[in-house]
Amino acid sequence: MKLIPSLGEITSKTKEAFKRFPITLSWAIVGTLFTLFVIENDTFDNISTGIIILIFALGISWLIATRFFLEQFKKKNYWVFLITLGFLIGFYFSIDIDTYRIDKTSIIRFFLYFIAGHLFLMIAPFITKWNKSAYFNYLKAVFISIVRSLFFSLILYLGVVLALLAVKHLFNVDVKGDRFLQVFVICIGIVNTWIYLSDFPKDIHNQLAINYTKALEVLVKYILIPLVILYLIILYAYSLKIVINWNLPKGWVSYLVIALSFLGFIVQTLINPIQKTINSRAIRRFHPWFYYLLLPLIGLLFVAIFRRVNEYGITENRYFVLVLAFWILAMTLYMIFSKQQRIKIFPLNLAIITLLVSFGFWGAFSISTKSQVQRFEKVYTDIKNTDFSTTFEKKNQLRSIIRYLNEKDELEKVATTIGYNPKTTFKTESHWQLQEKLMDSLDIKVTDNPEKPYRAYYYNLDDFNITLDLKNYDFLKRLYINLHENKNSINQYQLTLTERSNILKISTGEDLIGEIDCTEMIKNLKNQELNYNLPLDLMTIEQHFEMLNVKLVFQSISLSKIDDNTLEEYLSNATIYVLIKEKDAE
Repeated sequence: MKLIPSLGEITSKTKEAFKRFPITLSWAIVGTLFTLFVIENDTFDNISTGIIILIFALGISWLIATRFFLEQFKKKNYWVFLITLGFLIGFYFSIDIDTYRIDKTSIIRFFLYFIAGHLFLMIAPFITKWNKSAYFNYLKAVFISIVRSLFFSLILYLGVVLALLAVKHLFNVDVKGDRFLQVFVICIGIVNTWIYLSDFPKDIHNQLAINYTKALEVLVKYILIPLVILYLIILYAYSLKIVINWNLPKGWVSYLVIALSFLGFIVQTLINPIQKTINSRAIRRFHPWFYYLLLPLIGLLFVAIFRRVNEYGITENRYFVLVLAFWILAMTLYMIFSKQQRIKIFPLNLAIITLLVSFGFWGAFSISTKSQVQRFEKVYTDIKNTDFSTTFEKKNQLRSIIRYLNEKDELEKVATTIGYNPKTTFKTESHWQLQEKLMDSLDIKVTDNPEKPYRAYYYNLDDFNITLDLKNYDFLKRLYINLHENKNSINQYQLTLTERSNILKISTGEDLIGEIDCTEMIKNLKNQELNYNLPLDLMTIEQHFEMLNVKLVFQSISLSKIDDNTLEEYLSNATIYVLIKEKDAE
């Protein structure tokens, strides 16, 4: 296959691609046009439009996979596309959207469906038919198509961008910055997709001749397999250390075992059609020895993940690691004992599992929520039995559970334990304030004194809808201040923050002009329902001194809090619009 085809070949393949993938390319064109419209009208801050763009991106792989799936059959049942489109539309309407955020569950589901779509794309033409040579050539075509489409799209993008820059600088034509982003969207949304689809042969199952290049053999033999051996040595050495020291494995080892497993499965996929015929001892013996050596490490993986689950309960991340552990074990046993050893089982099973874990009472979200609610009940009961006096570590455990449930919008499920529903008791639209009000209401006293366990608070101004009145002021400057930076100046005046006092000092040289106490403003901010998009008056302080009139408009404020029994907040950093009027200049 040529890397760079002729112009005539590109034109011909472009027409053929649309005839073969009309729904997919129409979807890509509509999605690109919608994105261009959003860029032109600057509506990216609208969460709904962002979700629609993501749905268009998600649909590409699913629609391609649907087309490849149908090509296995003589009768083209195009109604199957309605199922795919219905799935995409249904997912959009299932997303819980408010003005400023998307729920965490929907974000995770998007990535699960994105992964599942690409896994189905890897296996779609071979769900009902199988030939290991044809499958190898199909995966090879997928990889080459990706490289070529990205290469051509990048060249086109750079060429158009350079042309726009030339017009802008040579002819003094005003070219909006959005045009560069719009060109990128066209290249990645339409050009890239079109070229990608134009490279796929129609007779996928008849591509049986194996062209195993020397470069691929070098990659497998001298790079991938040595990496597998290196990971095996590291993990077995770590296992020996565990036996000698008699310590349970660290949670991080789970990711290394999973990475090793996936690397091994990739190697198996690459060598599958030539493993028994190639003149390479390392490749010929990769199976079954890799899988025999992997089995003890899978045991290490289970010990590591069950340790974390026992200590901290199940979260989505631990749930996915646990599911991957069972999948790796199943695939390893399949490769050891199965006589067929069809490599398509890797992406097919993983795609199905990825879909199944995204919903239902057995899914990641239901199981993790139930686990953390049970853990909350246990930790809360332990603290309650000690008259709400406990260690900082246990209080922090309770805080992390509350934060986790709050991020999933599931905080009402602790109502049976604490006796009231936090969502209705603390009426606030701010997720951050909800969890903080719940934690403060428990009035838990810390019995130990850990070293500076900081908590952070953040407030920001609705600066998209404000206009600063500069009348009666001589100077305006936007400053960022913190406890460690003392070079904040406007004209000859310096603004410095005093540690743990909420006081800003204004001086000129070594002469102090005055102090501005932010305590009252911070107190008022804490009484608000929201901590974002706050009105101008709440974020403004005016102070009159003998020499100056000073007005501070806080764009954002960060507070820090030591989580001991003093519970004092203090200003740690802020971004401020500083306006100054010199009285001597009147």
